[in-house]
Amino acid sequence: MSFTKKFAVIGQPIEHSLSPKIHKIFAEQLGLEISYEAICIEPNEFESSVRKLFEDGYYGLNVTLPLKELAFEYANQLSEQSNLCRSVNTLWKEGSYICADSTDGKGLIQDLNNKEIEINNKEIVILGAGGSAKAIIPSLMKENPKRITLGNRTISKAEMLATEYAHLNSAINIIPMSIDLDFQPDLVINTTSAGVLDQDLEIPNNLFTKETYAYDLSYSKSETPFIQMAKNLGVKKAHDGIGMLINQAALSFAIWNKLIPQTGISKSEIL
Repeated sequence: MSFTKKFAVIGQPIEHSLSPKIHKIFAEQLGLEISYEAICIEPNEFESSVRKLFEDGYYGLNVTLPLKELAFEYANQLSEQSNLCRSVNTLWKEGSYICADSTDGKGLIQDLNNKEIEINNKEIVILGAGGSAKAIIPSLMKENPKRITLGNRTISKAEMLATEYAHLNSAINIIPMSIDLDFQPDLVINTTSAGVLDQDLEIPNNLFTKETYAYDLSYSKSETPFIQMAKNLGVKKAHDGIGMLINQAALSFAIWNKLIPQTGISKSEIL
């Protein structure tokens, strides 16, 4: 008799999530019977909703915005990565314990490696100082970049994030969005959702050259506004975050099912 494991991704909003499609492909690859839903949960109902889902037999949950920090506070067995990020995107239960991990940063590193984008001894600029930046900085720091520079409209928010990670590797450089850069970034990572939300994205002058890699954590069927802007400013090598999404999903899938799926999924299969 086959047993269907139940999984879900939770967040608010959640209708746009590609996770159900991705996990369905992974399960088909490996011949597993699973169900995977997208469930909208309001932040003020997080604890009661998650408790109920596990009581109802859900085996694992992915967590997306704006619930990742709530998931960190809720879990009682945290991975090293979760403790570094202070946010969580993967939950599961072992006995009476709610266990947690963050696979976002590792998913990004895997995708950069797949695309042969080097991080070691490179100048990395991260745009934005919100939850998405927070989730990837520890993984980037582990790869020993020359320097990480954080650009944000609100300098105090960037400074808070830099202080939070001051114990890792080396200090994070902080810049306002309105300056002229006096160095050449090797990789610029956009963690803001400004373009996708149809807001203006202010960037420092001299941010891009034709040698710069541009990477947008957002993704869409066509080019994201950030990638369009980067290419208009001379960038030749630009990628959206669909590869990171697939790789972080594979890491969650492996935690839950003890099997590693293939991540070579084309964008057209899920978008």
